[in-house]
Amino acid sequence: MYSIIIWFLAATLMIGEVEAAEVAKLKQDVYAISEAGVTSLVLLSEDGVLITDPANPERAKALQAEIAKLTPRPVTRIVLSHEHLDHVGGTEAFPGAEVICHLSCKAVFDLDVGGSAPKKVHAVFNDQHSFQFGGRKVTLIHVGPADGFASTIIHLPEDAIIYSADLYADRYIIPGIWMDNDNYLGVLKALRLMRDLKPQIAVNAHSTSTSVQALQENVTFVEDLYQLVSTQINKTIATKGPGAVMDNIPRWSQELKLDQYKDWSNYATEFPAHVRRMALSIYHGG
Repeated sequence: MYSIIIWFLAATLMIGEVEAAEVAKLKQDVYAISEAGVTSLVLLSEDGVLITDPANPERAKALQAEIAKLTPRPVTRIVLSHEHLDHVGGTEAFPGAEVICHLSCKAVFDLDVGGSAPKKVHAVFNDQHSFQFGGRKVTLIHVGPADGFASTIIHLPEDAIIYSADLYADRYIIPGIWMDNDNYLGVLKALRLMRDLKPQIAVNAHSTSTSVQALQENVTFVEDLYQLVSTQINKTIATKGPGAVMDNIPRWSQELKLDQYKDWSNYATEFPAHVRRMALSIYHGG
């Protein structure tokens, strides 16, 4: 039974509405807490709590309340999955917590005019960063550009758990409006990397499901999409020249199909946007 993806950010995250939380214990001292369309990975330790993606001030307060039911200890570390503002707000609800994000976050945070970005990022990393938290190894793997430039996978290798954001959904074609900043080749690279880590649990920032099946299905979906679109691009370049590619992308968006996915939510309305995004990623670099 597939969970229903909770991709309603415009209605919840950006205006601060918070629904009842769903708390899932994944391993000893490891939880996934879902509310207001976002799921955070939560690690408990004797010294404090690590969380991912508080999202916004209202959700951060609700997340803090749920954590207080599990432990009296404060949040001491916040790992951000990437730079997008619907994920990074609310860090001030956890005073004293160290905020960690890929080094490319800063350039985007400096442009924030709405006050969502963290006031301070205490630690940055480049390709990969590992540390111990409560005796548990945590590895941050930068996979961007994918959804933005800072896309990061949080990996708990000893627990076979991964956490990611905005890279896939559960039999749900993500609305095109959320895809404009995506490099689909980077998304494919990230999905393959996550698959190859052989997780037993895959926490997705916009779903309550932790099944790896959705991840595996999306690797296949994006590979199929790549083959579909790259074939058209290569054929067009060979017969009409490179300049004809951009002229044909609008037509391909309407004509190209992968009907084996027609039962996925939003296929009829949103699949054209995925064709366009893949074509631009292949031909234009993003």
